[in-house]
Amino acid sequence: MEIKADVHSISKLKDYFFLVPDYQREYVWKVDDQVEQFLVDIDNEYEEGQIEQKSYFIGSIIIVENKGRFDVIDGQQRLTTIVLTLCAFRDLFATLELDKKQQSYFKTINEWLSDFDIETDETQIRLDLQYQESKDFLSKLILSSPYTDEQTSSIKRMQEAYETIKEHMQGYLDVGTDNFTSFVRYFLSKIELVVIKSENLSSALKIFETINQRGAGLNAMDLVKNLIFSQSKENDFQKIKEKWKNIGANLAACGEDQNQLRFLRYFIMARYYNGIMREDEIYKWIISTEGKKAIAYEANPLGFATELEKLSKRYSTLVNATMYQKDGGDYPAVTRIGFINKYKSRQHLVLLLALRIDCSKEMIEFLAKQLESLFFYSSTLGIQAKNNERLFTDWAVKLRTASSELELSLVVNVTILPYLRKLIGEFKQTFLTLRHYHYNPLYRQRYVLGQIENTLRRKANLPEQGLEFFNSLQIEHILPQTPKDGVIPEGFVDQEEYESTLYMLGNVTLLEGTINQAINKFNDMTQGWFAQKQGEYTKSNVLTTALLNHEFSIGKNTQLNKFKEEYQYQFSEWTKEQVSMRQRFLLKLVFETWLINGMRIDEQQD
Repeated sequence: MEIKADVHSISKLKDYFFLVPDYQREYVWKVDDQVEQFLVDIDNEYEEGQIEQKSYFIGSIIIVENKGRFDVIDGQQRLTTIVLTLCAFRDLFATLELDKKQQSYFKTINEWLSDFDIETDETQIRLDLQYQESKDFLSKLILSSPYTDEQTSSIKRMQEAYETIKEHMQGYLDVGTDNFTSFVRYFLSKIELVVIKSENLSSALKIFETINQRGAGLNAMDLVKNLIFSQSKENDFQKIKEKWKNIGANLAACGEDQNQLRFLRYFIMARYYNGIMREDEIYKWIISTEGKKAIAYEANPLGFATELEKLSKRYSTLVNATMYQKDGGDYPAVTRIGFINKYKSRQHLVLLLALRIDCSKEMIEFLAKQLESLFFYSSTLGIQAKNNERLFTDWAVKLRTASSELELSLVVNVTILPYLRKLIGEFKQTFLTLRHYHYNPLYRQRYVLGQIENTLRRKANLPEQGLEFFNSLQIEHILPQTPKDGVIPEGFVDQEEYESTLYMLGNVTLLEGTINQAINKFNDMTQGWFAQKQGEYTKSNVLTTALLNHEFSIGKNTQLNKFKEEYQYQFSEWTKEQVSMRQRFLLKLVFETWLINGMRIDEQQD
């Protein structure tokens, strides 16, 4: 069996034209799983502002030559995602005025994606998907042609992946074109794959089977296990064996049994290492002089195994809490982090794992509440996730010794609070011009509006609503999305100004589906459309919605009526000015909703 394996940067893959045969499965990577992990892993490796970057290995592909092209036997998911990323780079470059160097990168990407073949008198695309579910979506994306044909599940996943990647890369571009270009250079030149070229299909399939059955050797988790056994007394072997079994069971219980290195990496950064550590650095550091001294596993290997066991249990519990999506969990603030950050988010676990091994459930929940607020403000400002990880590793060092909620609050006062206070001015400015879709996906929009609703309900001495209630509601645009006959109301200069106001956060509210359906017809902007909507709004169980009717009240001299008077939350008409007024009102409630140590961040002293 003849096998040739070479390490290639992504830019060097333009030496090949790839085919994904029709017998291969379709594109199955999900945006909130594998695609997100693909982006996070690369973000973690990229050192922004550094000229010299380390290479980063992202896996392998197995190929077989087929009439001048190469059939992809393994690695098609990763390869397709790379192509989608390059399409996103190209399309972002296409919107810019480019200098000479940037034009060179733009040209390089275009030449990578496709190439004109003089012999066939045709343009060849770099990756041709031949399975039925792909149709010709990717080829049209590569050639910048519109796709209007059938939407298969595979095409939808590719579309979602492309849009997500493009939005993610926009974050680099927002900093500046040079910053974006530097990242593109890193992606092309420093991200590497092993290209395994086999002589025929049967050999390639044998290689694929061997790699997937036997794995690629021991990882850091395996090596740590062996290290603990090597340092232990023989009569402790059974205890350690049982603990390691429990570690595996804990990680399996949260779906992380195939990604145990993430737990080990977070564990080390949270409790021992000062800074960000890459997965391939874990074991090397553990056996270093610094690692041996910090962990002291040589003197007490059983103690280290016990700590890993207990923290894997905490990790598992908190991963599941983050993904819970329901009311009634043991860690409601952790569950809410999943709504404002992402269900698949894990960064907050670095700080929650840093707490003492014997810390109470109440301490974990207290810290989670502070992190929930942090994630709200950072999400609103569009702060990249990798910046949080850098902060968290610094803050983790200070959290390790906190033994009470009071000590924990003191640490919060010197870490999270001053960080957020520096952002107050920028936050206010950003929030007042915010579009509601900034908080996409929809569950995050509902979470934000729902938490504000609960703040108002507390002020009115009314019981709060749960996440499941808010998640059952719809996003209602007060100014209608489709005015009858396209006629917009007076007070708007043109359609563009109307649409700009339409999507402001101040123009949306939560509403039950049955009521929302009933008011869809109230879109004749020449009639009393807002008064008609107000009549339906009072039927809602959402207080912020019912109050859009200025005549709505509960009793006399109640907290709700006092609130209406204090905040001037009363609307007899709905114009551009009212939308801005409501957005300013929401800003007031935001500072009373996402608190630090139970206090507004805009009123606390440095």
